[in-house]
Amino acid sequence: MSSSHRLKGLLSITVLKANNLIKGDWLGENDCYAVLSLEPLPLQSIGDLRNKDRQTEIAQMTQIHDGSNPVFNEKLIFPVADKLDMLYVQLWDADPGKDDLLGHGTLSLLDDDQGGQFDTNTKKEWLYTTTISLTTEKGKQGGTVEIVLHFIPETVAAYMEKRFDAAQAELKKKLTQQIVAKVTGAASSQIQGFMGIGN
Repeated sequence: MSSSHRLKGLLSITVLKANNLIKGDWLGENDCYAVLSLEPLPLQSIGDLRNKDRQTEIAQMTQIHDGSNPVFNEKLIFPVADKLDMLYVQLWDADPGKDDLLGHGTLSLLDDDQGGQFDTNTKKEWLYTTTISLTTEKGKQGGTVEIVLHFIPETVAAYMEKRFDAAQAELKKKLTQQIVAKVTGAASSQIQGFMGIGN
């Protein structure tokens, strides 16, 4: 991997819930799922993404939840190799034939009205909650979606990995010591039993 493609960090996005989505079906409730992408997606059925194997580093989706105010509480993780400009969000109603787009919206990740709080070209970790307004295909208000964005820069991720690796190594050492002690204890008891030596 060349230095130009070095991972800058991870962007964790938790899709909390959507509010006031339009009704996609005449009968029954919406069967909603959210699609989040770091690049523009066509406003057409995203059926390919419904197969988890087709999800990529730049486009992921949630599970399906019912209603016009679905609660998702799902975390999606995106690797960040370059500074991100925009987050694209689409809410869909899953149908047997063709899925219906309920609404779409964007969140600028550049230095903007937010004071650069969503900057992914930083070595500082950040965490923010925000609400994205959605627009229908007909250009009308399509509800909102609430998300939590958590950027973990490569330096923090590497530090966490080292701490995790150290914790795993310590746990492995303790488990090995316990197993050896039990095996040794059992072996000692068997040897003492064979030799007729009691405790």
